[in-house]
Amino acid sequence: MYDQVATNKRRSAILVVAFVAVVFAAAWAFTLLIGGGVIGLVVALVIAGGVAFASYWKSDAVALAMSHARPADPTTYARLHNLVEGLCIAAGLPKPRVYVVEDDAPNAFATGRDPRHAAIAVTTGLLDKLNRIELEGVLAHELSHVKNYDILVSTLAVTMVGLVALLSDWGLRFLWWGGPRHRDDQSSGGAGPAAVMAVLGFAMLLLAPVAAKLMQFAVSRRRETLADMTGVSLTRYPPGLAAALEKLRDDRTVVHSGSRATAHLWIESPVAREDSEGKLAWLGRLFDTHPPLDERIQALREL
Repeated sequence: MYDQVATNKRRSAILVVAFVAVVFAAAWAFTLLIGGGVIGLVVALVIAGGVAFASYWKSDAVALAMSHARPADPTTYARLHNLVEGLCIAAGLPKPRVYVVEDDAPNAFATGRDPRHAAIAVTTGLLDKLNRIELEGVLAHELSHVKNYDILVSTLAVTMVGLVALLSDWGLRFLWWGGPRHRDDQSSGGAGPAAVMAVLGFAMLLLAPVAAKLMQFAVSRRRETLADMTGVSLTRYPPGLAAALEKLRDDRTVVHSGSRATAHLWIESPVAREDSEGKLAWLGRLFDTHPPLDERIQALREL
């Protein structure tokens, strides 16, 4: 288990660097299309550095805002706060900020950049539909993401994948409405290199969102299973989390504030995956960021 956690931390560091590299590539490709040249390269570096810096400090606020999370009142949600405090003592973690999302669907997620700047959000549906032991299992799972340092790379993915998609969209729209003009280059015989750079930029803009999405998959799938195992080491009661996941599996309510940008953060994918859950279920299955719940439940039952 400790080796897996150490490996997880190393992979997180690699993924953070890779995300910054993909943002730089997308920004550079965009500047190539508009004829930025060397200045475009500098602008791309500034954009990648600025986005990485801003994402490091503010992406948790973005994720919470996108999910319509609000601070959980300590009096109204005393049971929730008590459970989090007890688990934090067991895990040796500082207590994270606690948020609630007004939504009937049972779900939860953790965000932040490190254990000292972390937050946990749960839906009101989760509080209503799970008993104390099941809720403790879910909270232990989310605190495991904090303990395993999954939250930084997961939260950065929210803003960086979105930015890469945005740059790609802008670049392709730019080409659609006429693309770059190189009249000066054509008159001076430099149209060839400019055209090559434009094609290179176009190819990079097509590939960048795919690369960013593949990295988003790498963020979540194996980490969910590891967080399940780490969570039960805190509660010492695997059936609690297993029973919670069974309720999440059987509940067909979709989180209204969930989106594909933040889907990898939640304990269960918040987007529709079954045809009975929504018209875009096929899209949810195509970009699924979570391992099957049955597989996770079976692993917990075997402990």
